[in-house]
Amino acid sequence: MTSSVVRRAAVLLLLVALSPLLARFYAQNERLGSLPEAISAGVTAHAVVHAGTLDIAPYYPPPDVPGGRLYSVRPVGDRLYSMQFVASSLTFAPLFLPYRALPAEGFRLRWRVFLAVAARLTTLTVLLLAAWLLTLASIPRALAVTAIVALATPMRTIDAAGLWEHTAAAFWLVAGLALWSGTTRRPWLHPLAGAALALATACRPNLLPAALVVVWSAARTERRGAVAIATAATVAAVGGLALFVNWWLYGTLLGGRQSIVASITHTHAVGSYFRFSPWNLLGLLAAPSRGLFVYSPVLLFALPGLARSLRASAPPAERLMTVAGILVFGLYGFVATWWAGWGFGPRYMVDLLPFFALWLARAPLPTRPMLATPVFIIALAWSVAVHELGVRAYPCGWDSYPVNVDQAPDRLWHWHDTEIARCRTALRRR
Repeated sequence: MTSSVVRRAAVLLLLVALSPLLARFYAQNERLGSLPEAISAGVTAHAVVHAGTLDIAPYYPPPDVPGGRLYSVRPVGDRLYSMQFVASSLTFAPLFLPYRALPAEGFRLRWRVFLAVAARLTTLTVLLLAAWLLTLASIPRALAVTAIVALATPMRTIDAAGLWEHTAAAFWLVAGLALWSGTTRRPWLHPLAGAALALATACRPNLLPAALVVVWSAARTERRGAVAIATAATVAAVGGLALFVNWWLYGTLLGGRQSIVASITHTHAVGSYFRFSPWNLLGLLAAPSRGLFVYSPVLLFALPGLARSLRASAPPAERLMTVAGILVFGLYGFVATWWAGWGFGPRYMVDLLPFFALWLARAPLPTRPMLATPVFIIALAWSVAVHELGVRAYPCGWDSYPVNVDQAPDRLWHWHDTEIARCRTALRRR
C-alpha cells in the first residue's frame, strides 16, 4: 500500500469521524423541506419498518384532512399510498429503524425525525462523494469540491432539508458514478454501477440516461460480452421491478405521479406535462428565481472541466459519464414545469450535482489566477450565503404572492422581485 493511498484513507476516516457534525449542521431547518410529498415518502419508510407495509392510511385518518386527501397521497381501495416512488421510501427505510416502535398516529407531525433522516442520508452521500473524488484528484481538490457541493449548492437546501426523491437518488447516483469510475481498471464493476444507477432512476426517472449509458460503457469493454449482458440484465431487472411495483400499487406505470401528469394543465400554467423548449433549459440555469448559476454561481467553474471531460484524451468512463450528465440535463428540457413548483431554488438541478462534482474535479487551473481567484471567492461566498439564506428564511412568501408562481411562471424571470431578495427581506424582519 503506497503512502498516497494511506493518506487518502486517513483523510476519509477523518471525514467519517466528523460526519455527525455535518449531519447536525444539516438538521437545522424545520420548514425548508416540510412539504406534503416529502412527508408522505417519510411515513411510507416508517410504515415499512413499523408494520411491513406500504399502506399509509393509519398516518392520514380522514378527520385529519378537512376537505379531502392531500395531493401527496393516493387512495387505492381502502389503502393509501404516497405519490413518491417506492424506491425512495425503501432507501430511507433503514434510517427509520431507530423510530420503528413509534406509533403511526401523529407520526407525520414528527418533522424533526424526517429532517434527521434526510440529514443523515445526505451526510452519507457526501462521504461517498468524498471517497470517489479522492480517487480522482489531489486531496486538497477532492476536499474542496466536496465542501462546495455539500455547502454551496442545492444539496444543502434540497437533499439535506427533506425526504425528497432527489435525496434518495443522490445517494445511488454518487455510488453508481463512483463504481463506474472504477471500471477503467476493473470492468467487472459495470453491473454494480448499473444496479446503483438503475436504483437512482427508480427514485428519479429523469436519471434514466445515466443507467442506459453505463450499459453502453459496458459494451465497450474488452470483456464486453459477459460484462455488457450482466450490466444490461441488472439495469433491466431493477427498472422492470420498479415499473411492476408502480403498476401493482397504482394500476399505472407512472405510479403515484399519474394524477399529477393528468391534472397539470389545471394546477399549472402549462399546456401539458411533457413539452420540450430550450427556454426550459435556460431557465434551469439562469432564471433569476430558479437558475442553478444564480443560486450557485461557483458551479460555473465546473464548465471547463465538463469540456475537458469530453476530450478524446479523457478516461473513457469519465467521458461517458459526462455524456450521461448532459443527456440528463437535456431530458429536463422536456418537463414543462421546469421550475419544480414551490420550493427554494433549482430543485431539479440537484440531480446534476454529482456530475458537476466530477467536472469541478477535472477543471483545469486558470491561466490568469490573479483574475480568476477573486472571482471564484466571490462566487463561492455568494453560493454559500444564498443557501444559508434558504435554510434560515424559507418560506418567505415569494411562491404565493402576489400570485401563485405555478399560475404565473413568468415571475421566475423577474429581476425586480426575486426569491432570493424576498427571503433576504423576510430574514431581516424576523
